[in-house]
Amino acid sequence: MDIKKLTNILIGIGILTIIVALIWWAIFYTQVTGARSSLPIDALRCLYSSSGPCSFVSGIARLSGVTPYNPTIFWIGIIVLGIGIILKFSLKEEVLPDNKKEDENIPKE
Repeated sequence: MDIKKLTNILIGIGILTIIVALIWWAIFYTQVTGARSSLPIDALRCLYSSSGPCSFVSGIARLSGVTPYNPTIFWIGIIVLGIGIILKFSLKEEVLPDNKKEDENIPKE
């Protein structure tokens, strides 16, 4: 597989995973808090953390039969996106307009 394709796939999967996590988080905390217009600011930390009140809310939701939001999917998306971005920038080559690499245009003696 081409490395450029791999980096684009990783970046796409990372972004998609983060979007799915955001949607799941918003749906879950809107249901749990009953908020109609906006989520409480305390719920924002539950996007990336499962400690404290986030754990309590997830536990109560699990007891009532609701599948609670899990921030692991958010972190998986962040990691995959980060790997894709790092690969994209680390594998970038300087290419001249005629598609030759820079060292190919140096005259040989």
